[in-house]
Amino acid sequence: METLFRSLPNVLFCIKDRDRRYVAANDALVNATLKKTVSDVLGRRAIEVFPEMLAAGYEQQDDEVFERGVNIEDRLEMITRADCDVGWFVTHKAPIHSRTGEVIALAAISRDLEIRADEGQELGAVKEALDTLHRDYSKPLRIGELAEQTKMSASQFERRISKITGLSPRQLLTKLRIDAAAKRLRETDLSVGQIAIDTGFYDQAALTRKFREVTGLTPARYRQATSSL
Repeated sequence: METLFRSLPNVLFCIKDRDRRYVAANDALVNATLKKTVSDVLGRRAIEVFPEMLAAGYEQQDDEVFERGVNIEDRLEMITRADCDVGWFVTHKAPIHSRTGEVIALAAISRDLEIRADEGQELGAVKEALDTLHRDYSKPLRIGELAEQTKMSASQFERRISKITGLSPRQLLTKLRIDAAAKRLRETDLSVGQIAIDTGFYDQAALTRKFREVTGLTPARYRQATSSL
């Protein structure tokens, strides 16, 4: 399986054992870590090879898979890239079971959303709707109304957006709002409640819940962790 994913430079692949330690990883995953070779990663946990502020969220996902035996699908999250920048990825994790049904490991893949050679060619009819999402993410947007702009059904619109961005319209809207909130947390002294309102969340609790789901950190913890960067 590792050989299959080795030829996909923009897809991170790994297998972890019950101790949450890497037992397999491709080069793309290694390039996203603070280590240099596969052997430097194997036997270690995410918290040992990724920046702490991001690794906490990855390990929280691992706990969910091992303790509940569930799949994690289309999880939007931030991961470092080979150039040390932080990018957006969609992650999938699945439990690996023994013959007796016990979860003995997990397999995970994360796809980089930023590198899409065909993106410009695919914009077409949804360009205006995408512009609206990027411009008005802080407003109470309705996906059905955005679909009407393109004269597509809601399902057609969702498929087109997903083909272009790798995200559903709702995931893309969440990405834009979390990006904006993270930027304000890093660069301003605004309260978390005010940032929530400014970036399209109903209230501070809604922002905190979604921010922690995506990053593994509360907004306050993220602000603290990035204050020295």
